[in-house]
Amino acid sequence: MSWLVAAVLAASSLEQRATAAVRERFELAGRTLPADDPRLSDAARSLARRALERSASDAAGLLAVTDAVSVAGGWDASPIAVIIKAPRDQLLDALSNQRQLTNEPASAFGLGIAEQGERVALCVLLAQRKIDLAPVTRRYPKPPKSVTVCGALIAPLESAELYVTAPSGSVLRSPMGASAFGHCGTFKPVAGRSVVEVLARGPRGPEVAALFFVDVGASAATADQQVIEPASPADARRAIHARVNALRRTLALAPVVQDKALEAVAQAYANRLADEGFFAHVDPAGGDLKSRLAAARYRFAGAGENLGASSGPLAAHFGIEHSPGHRANLLEPGHRALGIGIATRAEDGLTVLVQVLASPIDDGGADPVGAAYQAIDEHRARKGLRPLKRHPVLEALAQEHARRSLARDSLKAELPDGSKLHERVFATLADAREAAIDLAVIESPAQVPASKNLADRRYTAFGLGLARGDSATYGNDKLWLVVIYASEGGADDAEKPEHSAPGTR
Repeated sequence: MSWLVAAVLAASSLEQRATAAVRERFELAGRTLPADDPRLSDAARSLARRALERSASDAAGLLAVTDAVSVAGGWDASPIAVIIKAPRDQLLDALSNQRQLTNEPASAFGLGIAEQGERVALCVLLAQRKIDLAPVTRRYPKPPKSVTVCGALIAPLESAELYVTAPSGSVLRSPMGASAFGHCGTFKPVAGRSVVEVLARGPRGPEVAALFFVDVGASAATADQQVIEPASPADARRAIHARVNALRRTLALAPVVQDKALEAVAQAYANRLADEGFFAHVDPAGGDLKSRLAAARYRFAGAGENLGASSGPLAAHFGIEHSPGHRANLLEPGHRALGIGIATRAEDGLTVLVQVLASPIDDGGADPVGAAYQAIDEHRARKGLRPLKRHPVLEALAQEHARRSLARDSLKAELPDGSKLHERVFATLADAREAAIDLAVIESPAQVPASKNLADRRYTAFGLGLARGDSATYGNDKLWLVVIYASEGGADDAEKPEHSAPGTR
């Protein structure tokens, strides 16, 4: 028997004993042993060799783990990597003392060992499987026409989308439709490395169900990743903010600014994730990002949330950048503000990172009525229309109707006594020839409805009213808007006044 064959058999025997030790740890913890996955075992052997050649922390890095899993044909997103380096006769004892093995839920695992003389490295990969993925080719000599990704989602996940980060850094998104093969989606890769992700949705919100690489041609991508963590949470926030804006600059997107209100929301949720032991976009009580922002009375046109966990905040952020779905949040053109929350789990020292990005709504400052008038003027200017005259009588009527509409929680031009607002316009403004009304409940003065009335060339004057308040029908802290448009006739005009039907948005 050659020394190489003997070494392979010895490593195999040690792997078997190590696997038995892992099984024993799960049994002692009263946990079901995850299913043995040969793809994860192949990846674990590769990472064990990397740990011997470099270091355990290098082998456990996100990119190194994802690369090893992808090359082995796997797809589990961010599996937990437990890596041990020890003399051969101490390895199993060191493995038995690893509490991390049973800390997190896992339904699949792989184990691999690499040896170099008496030095041994062991890697255990633990994954909570969320999709059973059909085989996908990971390397092509030249770009194929398309690549199809199909898989059966594991309950309670119900729907999925396909996200792909192209070699350029841009993110492509496409739906995954249900078929006889599970949920399927396609994309067209180009030369270089694409990061492919299946983002599934269930009761806990969006979850990364699969993550792997597809390489076309001679890819220059590397699994090397150097992470030097900042000295404090404040430094970490500045570093992450700088990285987000650097990423946005590569695609000519406007930068995001750090927002203290969003930071408070993100930090409060990071604290909950660390203290309460869950990790999801939807909390155990069913609250989601929208409800958290509403509780903070933060007005927004759009918002997104990224969650990450790693040995430090910057490492967690690298994981977020690495995930196409999370990266899409960072690259959303409409996002203009960012809040970052950082907390540490006491049980294992893991850092939890929460990023909240949003498109905040301008509330008009000290003069929301003036801001609404300006928004209408700007709408008309973009259409090449002349400005309308701001009419105090119309404004008084509109303001009164906005307050009364909010008070009765009813968005109608007709009053409780049966009279209509446009009839009051004609009764109050003697020279009005035509009138139209827009009614809306909005978040911001900038959201005035771009209706056909606003763009009608017949109208020469207008007045608007705003009332802010809470509504059982439309929600809290909303603006109730009434806009009255009118055309004024001359004093010698003998024609009978006419009116157009009120426009409601």
